[in-house]
Amino acid sequence: MTDLSRRERKKKETREKIFSNAMHLFRMQGFTATSVEQITQYADVGKGTFYNYFSTKEAVILEFSRRTCQDLIINGRQKASLGTRQRLRTLLQDWAEFMMKDREIAWVTVRNREGADYDMSLHYGLLAILTVGQQNCEISREFDPAFLAESLEGMMVQHFIRWFVSGVGDLHEEVNHALSLFLDGLSEKRQEA
Repeated sequence: MTDLSRRERKKKETREKIFSNAMHLFRMQGFTATSVEQITQYADVGKGTFYNYFSTKEAVILEFSRRTCQDLIINGRQKASLGTRQRLRTLLQDWAEFMMKDREIAWVTVRNREGADYDMSLHYGLLAILTVGQQNCEISREFDPAFLAESLEGMMVQHFIRWFVSGVGDLHEEVNHALSLFLDGLSEKRQEA
C-alpha cells in the first residue's frame, strides 16, 4: 500500500514539474517559440515522460485553462450571497482578467476549443449561476439554462477573439456590455425604463 501511494505521489510530482516548467517557458519565451524538447530539458525529464502525461503542448495549456477556470468558479461560489447578475459579472470579469494577463496562452485555449479535450469549466460555471438564477426567479425560465450558458459563453469568446485580433479596446468593458445585452435583451420597453 505504501509503494502505491509513493508511486502515485511521484507521478503527481512529475506531472506538476512538467506542467510548471512548461508554463514558465510559455510565459518567458512564448507558446509558439517553446518546443517539447525545451520543456523536457528544463523539467529534466525524458521526452517520453512528457508524452506520458501530456499528448501535446496544447494539452498543457488545456490543463492550465481548466485549473484557472476552476479557481475562478470556486472564487465565484464564495460569493453566493450576490445576485445572479453580480455573480455573472464577477465571474466574467475574472475570466477577462485571466484572458488579458495571459494573452497568448488564452489565445491557444480559444483556438483549441474543438474536440473532446475542450475545457468546459467556464460553461459549467455559467450554467450553475444561470440555473440558480432561474430557481430564484432572477432569470427567465423560458430557455434551458444549458442553452443560455452556451450562448453567453459564445458571446464572451467572440468578444475575446475580436479584442485579441484587433488589439484595441478594453476587454473588461466589452464583457460588461455583452453581459448587459445578454441579461437585459434588446426590448425597447426595457431601454425606455
